[in-house]
Amino acid sequence: MNNLDNFKSFVKANPSFATYIKNGEMTWQKFYELYDMYGEDSKVWDDFKQVSNNTTISDIIKMAKNIDMDKFQDGINSLSKAVSLFGELFTGKDNIDSYKPRAIFRRFDD
Repeated sequence: MNNLDNFKSFVKANPSFATYIKNGEMTWQKFYELYDMYGEDSKVWDDFKQVSNNTTISDIIKMAKNIDMDKFQDGINSLSKAVSLFGELFTGKDNIDSYKPRAIFRRFDD
């Protein structure tokens, strides 16, 4: 295994690193450079591994600031259209009720 493969397995073992990428505090390149310089067993990683799972209001506000409202509105509109389409499919029994089978022995309307 080369150094990059070792880094990938190290990152998979520490999924908390992804939160720093999402927050914009770090990049994968910076993490790799730290890994290349210090290795897996360095104390450098202690700060990054101690990500708490408690979400605070400030975390929610940070996430809300990163939302593109136009894309969010487009998603809501698409969801609304899909729900109305399914509603029409399941409640639109007019097409089924208007069907009248023809008589068995009658071939044409003659």
